[in-house]
Amino acid sequence: MRGTIRFLLLFLVLFCGAEEIGLDTLPWTDAAYSWTPDGPQLPRINRNLSGKGPIRIGGTVFPKGICGHTGFSIVYRLDGCADAFSAMIGVDEEHLPNDRPEETDVHFVILADHRIVLKRTLALGAEPERVDVDLRGIHQLELRGEYGRGFRLQRVAWGNPVFRTRTPDALRSALERNRRKHETILAFVPEYPAPPADWKSCRIRKLEWNGFANAYRIEGKEFEALLVPEYGGRILEFREKDGENLLKTTVFPGADRLLRGRTPDRSGGHFMRCHPSPAFYPNDPILKHAPYTIVFPADGEIVMRSSESTLFRIVYEYRLRIREDGFDLENRILSKAPFPRPLGVWSITRLETSLLKRILLPPEQKNAPAKLRFEQKGSLLELRKSPEKTVLLFSGKPGTHTAFSEFRIWSDPPEIRTEGRNGGWMTIRYDRPKEDLNGEYPVHLFVNGALTEEESHSPVRLLKPGESISLTERWCVGRAKGEDR
Repeated sequence: MRGTIRFLLLFLVLFCGAEEIGLDTLPWTDAAYSWTPDGPQLPRINRNLSGKGPIRIGGTVFPKGICGHTGFSIVYRLDGCADAFSAMIGVDEEHLPNDRPEETDVHFVILADHRIVLKRTLALGAEPERVDVDLRGIHQLELRGEYGRGFRLQRVAWGNPVFRTRTPDALRSALERNRRKHETILAFVPEYPAPPADWKSCRIRKLEWNGFANAYRIEGKEFEALLVPEYGGRILEFREKDGENLLKTTVFPGADRLLRGRTPDRSGGHFMRCHPSPAFYPNDPILKHAPYTIVFPADGEIVMRSSESTLFRIVYEYRLRIREDGFDLENRILSKAPFPRPLGVWSITRLETSLLKRILLPPEQKNAPAKLRFEQKGSLLELRKSPEKTVLLFSGKPGTHTAFSEFRIWSDPPEIRTEGRNGGWMTIRYDRPKEDLNGEYPVHLFVNGALTEEESHSPVRLLKPGESISLTERWCVGRAKGEDR
């Protein structure tokens, strides 16, 4: 009885006096390009994936709706102006000449203020299902279609999608305002200052690099590094002076890198993602590829900072403090959302696999929260473990393009020393965890023939508006001289 009363009260609040507005008449704040037979496309409005007919789910035609392909993502920045969302969801039944029958389904996911509030899996041919989501007090809504079975036919369809609102003018204004704000962020081009000329800790030169006009070469006493703030605040080179750079230097030129879903996730160097996982899929190009600002607040201090992410409502910041043999790097995430949310740092450094000889790690931590894990397809690495250290040897023959290795360890301390085939080495030491890492490991390696990823994670904490979380690393560089090889 109480459940029925609560439902009736919710019904009265959401539907009495509320106006329905079709999403086909409103601007989204941001959307991702996804696969189609004709190349990447934005979601279709009131048409099926090819654009040649109406949306049809389980035999029912929907003249109004939105259709795309996995990974489908549309974000609406609502600013609390919508009361509810509803739609009929399912897999669109369009058949193209090159399609072949296969089992197909799609995972439909709805996130409200970055929390998953609905997740359903629907198969091709199934009748449409109705979804209703309470949006009172919600600032942001994201609609997703995530990969299921049968890739080619995973056509994500939202039939008759509507917002219900008691303030229709305010909702339209909020969506139009936030779309303009997103376009302004995409068009933002910082001014890049001349490097300081009087620092004692290092020398900095501004130069053109790989199509970017404002890269910065850092020359310390024993090392060199290259920062490219125009490309997601990346660190793309780190080496002993006159030595070999082990970092991967792949970048993607052109404006497409700022469009979600248009740029493959294969760029090199150092960057970060945010935790938990539903917070970062799909990746946001504003954080990964857009221009960052750069400032030099004091001798030996460098800060690169992103624009605010439209998708995640966060800002990334990289803070470097120069030392003789490298630098301390603080990876920092600042929450810009007007609501509390869990956030953590996922640090990633990509290296060129073909240049690597071996990776050395300290021994496994006593009484570690999780045991060492080593998974491999093919024979990229050879694992050697002793009480003093753990060694991963590269075979030098990546093999097929599907060969990969993954290695995870609670080492003591959490440190990765990577050695190149020509004798150079670099070491990254991460913060020692003081608490559980939500199932993650403080050292995580992923290796395939194209790249090697060295990763670590901070804890995930609930951040209030304006709060931040960070993960600090110590980068060192050198050359092996008479060491145990």
